[in-house]
Amino acid sequence: MTREAATDVYCDYCGLPVAGVQAGPVPAGAVARPEYCCSGCRFAASVMASEVGDEQVRRTLLKLGLGIFFAMNVMVFSMALWSTEVYGPEALGTGPLGHALHEVFRYLALLFCLPVLFLLGWPLAEGAWLATCRRVITTDLLLVVGVTAAVAYSLRSVVAGAGQIYFDVACMILLFVTLGRWFEAQGKLRSNQALDAIARLLPETVHVVEGQHVVEIPRERATVGQRLRVFPGERFGVDGVILAGNGDVDEQIVTGESRPAGRHPGDAVRSGTLDLDGDFEIEITAAAGEETVSRMLELVRRSRRIRGHYQRLADRVTAGFVPAVALVAIAAACWHGRQRGVDAGILAGLAVALIACPCALGLATPMAMWVALGRAAQSHVLFRHGPAVEQLATVRALLFDKTGTLTTGDAVVHAFITQHERDHRLGLELCAALAARSNHSFSLAIQRYVRQSCEPIDSLGEMRVENIRTFPGRGLRARYVPRLAGQANSGMKHNFQPRLVAEDEKVEPVETAAEQVLLGSPRWLQEEGLTTAAELWRAIEAAGGSEAPLSCIGWAGQIRGVFVFRESLRPEARDSLDHCRRLGLRVAVATGDRRSRADHLADLLAVKVFAEQLPEDKVATLADARKRFGPVAMIGDGLNDAPALAVSDVGIALGCGADLSRESAAICLLANDLARLPWTIQLARQTVRIIRQNLFWSFSYNILGIAIAASGGLSPIFSAGAMVASSVFVVSNSLRLNRFPEPDDIAPCDVSCC
Repeated sequence: MTREAATDVYCDYCGLPVAGVQAGPVPAGAVARPEYCCSGCRFAASVMASEVGDEQVRRTLLKLGLGIFFAMNVMVFSMALWSTEVYGPEALGTGPLGHALHEVFRYLALLFCLPVLFLLGWPLAEGAWLATCRRVITTDLLLVVGVTAAVAYSLRSVVAGAGQIYFDVACMILLFVTLGRWFEAQGKLRSNQALDAIARLLPETVHVVEGQHVVEIPRERATVGQRLRVFPGERFGVDGVILAGNGDVDEQIVTGESRPAGRHPGDAVRSGTLDLDGDFEIEITAAAGEETVSRMLELVRRSRRIRGHYQRLADRVTAGFVPAVALVAIAAACWHGRQRGVDAGILAGLAVALIACPCALGLATPMAMWVALGRAAQSHVLFRHGPAVEQLATVRALLFDKTGTLTTGDAVVHAFITQHERDHRLGLELCAALAARSNHSFSLAIQRYVRQSCEPIDSLGEMRVENIRTFPGRGLRARYVPRLAGQANSGMKHNFQPRLVAEDEKVEPVETAAEQVLLGSPRWLQEEGLTTAAELWRAIEAAGGSEAPLSCIGWAGQIRGVFVFRESLRPEARDSLDHCRRLGLRVAVATGDRRSRADHLADLLAVKVFAEQLPEDKVATLADARKRFGPVAMIGDGLNDAPALAVSDVGIALGCGADLSRESAAICLLANDLARLPWTIQLARQTVRIIRQNLFWSFSYNILGIAIAASGGLSPIFSAGAMVASSVFVVSNSLRLNRFPEPDDIAPCDVSCC
């Protein structure tokens, strides 16, 4: 976290930074005082805070209702007084009665204005005072000064019995500002709705196993090491390891994977995932606040606090904005006061103070950024910091890693090639027995291939496989005893389970001699003295497997069969790359594979592929792409691509659902779904577009509005309404990102800025 993020204090209502406040130590036993970024958040918090009870909420809403009632009465009396300006002094009657009625209405306007000042003006004055104590000049202070000047001048006019009154102006300003700030605060609060929706998925209570009993306790009280019981239909409230139970869980909240995943004893489970049908007992490995969902939410909140280029620009302008507006307001008041009288000076200065809206300027970037980060989290995309959104929007080239990114990382048997039919059948049975003792990706692929095969095998008797040994990086070696002639068992399929013999098991001697069998890399089998028939090698080349990964099985001094492997291409890879190209991006792939395999991938995906790339080669490739095209993003699995992810303009890691600590990537796609990449790029571009719209509106509105108000062409009431409308525009424009389509619904180029 940056120093800025570590020292700033954030609004207890909407979460925006509070200007002029820095975090400090809280004395032991003391309760930290809530901080608010504006009077609107302070007022909205008093209305919406559930902990104060319904009675306090009703009292606060009653204050607002009474303020509106008294302000409307002030407007009625003011309109009656204005009628004398339009229709002459006789509008309220002639003679002493008309004069007395005129004075009564002036005093009634004063009387009904006082409750409005107390009910609606006091929160504004409180916010201005607190900001002043922090040595920060805010618009609250300008509004308080302007309203006070208007009321003071009006009060003098009433007491003196001569001059204009502006109680209606003061009341309507307070009413507009209060309602506008409340709407603005509600809009800012909505920027958190995506995160709140995720947080609400965590259960409030968990079931702790205590001896023979199960006790329900608040989730926050659960500690690491405790045992929990999770019943079907419940969500896991913490991270843990399954001690007992089997069943399926829905991990879509974390990984975005819609298909249920089977979980068994020894498997890890994460908070937020839904128990579909299992009765699990788990041991807590990460308690509330440290588990997966809480770390996801904290990552998003932390990323919000890092300011990007546009936000730093707005901060610099806002810092000098309010003092400049104050000087313009004073200058306008003095000028019009001298030219047109004190009344005109007060109105002009008040109009300038009201039309200026640093709120819109201050909200222009953070509102859009916060909504975008929350929207991304909803779709299982995590930005480690706000500037990553801006950086991704400027990217002009993409470099993909191959293994684990464009491919699933799982090996698949493309073909099993043998020279003789009998070698084919016997080789499959031997491979199934050997591969069952290994967790290597090739062994798992062989097991799947054998299980899925439906060819009948004419097995002869019972074959025993014994003394299986593993040689890391090379393969497996064993002894097998051939079947005895005459013990036929025809019709056997490939999905059989050979009887494995443990090393310490006593085996009765058989009449047939044991044979040594090896399964592993071609180089290892050749080093062990096994030879390869020329016909077998020609068959491999004919199948296009000479450059593919190979695994050989051999016995009796000769390699009898060869497995040809292919990596499984992600089903969405081709469409995702095409989508990125339609967004105007240059796309390329970097792989450590040999040139012939790289050429095959290039033909398959219609993309340029850089072959035989070591980690340092990928860094050089990125640098070259940056010189030719501009900012470049690296997309990898986040494990062995750390150097390239770190030096790219934007590092994007795929499949971070199980590991949120891949610090080398600025963006984490929690799901193993490459289709979220073009969606994320489009979201970033739309976010930057909205930020630019907000900033353009804020700058244009303030410059034009202040100029018109300073010229005396605006009434204060219109200025107050325009200020509210400006903030509402920025908030509502930013909230449009909440409606950004899901990855499956969005058209390729409907929000791109190509």
